Amino acid sequence: MVLNTKAMRRAAIAASAVSLLVISGCSSDDGGSGTETGAGDGTAAAGEGRGPITIVEGQDPLNAALESIIADWNAEHPDEQVTFKPLATEANDQYDDIAQRMQARSDEYDLVAVDVTNTAEFAANGWLMPLEGDNAIDTSGLLPATVESATYNGTLYAAPKNTNGAFLYYRNDLVDKAPTTWEELKGECPKAEEAGIACYIGQFKNYEGLTVNVTEIVNAFGGSFVEDDGLTPAIDDSTTEGLQFIVDAFKDGTIPAAAQTYTEGESQTAFGNGEAMFLRTWPGFYTDGESSSVAGKYGIAVLPGVDGPGASTLGGYNVGISAFTDAPATARDFLEFMQTRKSQTYYAEVGGAPVLAEVYDDPAILEQYPYFSTLKEALESAKPRPSSPYYSQVSKAIADNAYAAIRDEKSVQQALDDTRAGIETAGN
Repeated sequence: MVLNTKAMRRAAIAASAVSLLVISGCSSDDGGSGTETGAGDGTAAAGEGRGPITIVEGQDPLNAALESIIADWNAEHPDEQVTFKPLATEANDQYDDIAQRMQARSDEYDLVAVDVTNTAEFAANGWLMPLEGDNAIDTSGLLPATVESATYNGTLYAAPKNTNGAFLYYRNDLVDKAPTTWEELKGECPKAEEAGIACYIGQFKNYEGLTVNVTEIVNAFGGSFVEDDGLTPAIDDSTTEGLQFIVDAFKDGTIPAAAQTYTEGESQTAFGNGEAMFLRTWPGFYTDGESSSVAGKYGIAVLPGVDGPGASTLGGYNVGISAFTDAPATARDFLEFMQTRKSQTYYAEVGGAPVLAEVYDDPAILEQYPYFSTLKEALESAKPRPSSPYYSQVSKAIADNAYAAIRDEKSVQQALDDTRAGIETAGN
């Protein structure tokens, strides 16, 4: 096979990414770089091979939904049983477990559940079969942003499994309605000042949550950080405008300095204690807040934007077919089985966010989870985090430099110049 320029570049990406895994602490270094299109030495070609398969996923409360799906499948497919192997609770341990087997070209795992932030890396390394040709799946009923999160360089490499999006929580005893734009939100801040509380809080500590909060606002301004290839910086005037807005919001008091220390826990505690008028966080607080001092005093809405509703950053997991499986046809069929109405309803029933759009319109689900109508709105306009095979380095570049700008340690321009340099050198 003659490699074209694109294939050669992808091979280089895979080789350097594997090197990065070893450097960052993976205990196994006996694997080579991934292949370009999926199947490794000795594995079945795309669309061929059936039989029992194993799916792996980190330990999570949503595992109950997956177990129900597997039980349904196994009842219908006695010769193609699916076994679930739960991995460690910690994300880094999950990642290392899967990466070591992929580097060794092991056929132990047939389907791997990966965080949306790792999908591009797994694809670029040649660890996942592209879902095209005989392995193609029907994505027409899925929320578009979830499909985008499973796509790398124009090719779908995984099936969206469950997702998540953020809300704007607002004190409905202080404001008449939720603001739809950032300017409307800022216009409500005098009411917060009068009440002696902060106006808007989110997660602005220097960690992954800061990348999420920054990219949400940058996306709302029409900006981004990385091009579709996952390697080229996409920083432009809209990116600058978005980061400048955040910096100015800290300077003028829209966001309190205390938010520079907030993760999800601290921000939710502050809002629950009545210390802020607006909060950006995930849907879990919708019910958790009912045991707080602001119970019955808050509503939810989609995040604000510039000219209308904004764009939440997408969370969740995708499931890919291992490039080294012996039963890709069974694996492919199970991926579609996971996305049926019944299967996706299991995720709703355990408090997760389904990827199948029609589940959000189910009257029974809405009665049990009334926030689902707002969650569907949030997910319909959501955006994945920057898709890059070097996501951890890209995220660190964004968070480190945005944090420096927020703290007035760098100008916005310098922060973005340094972010651009960090993206350009990621993987080196």
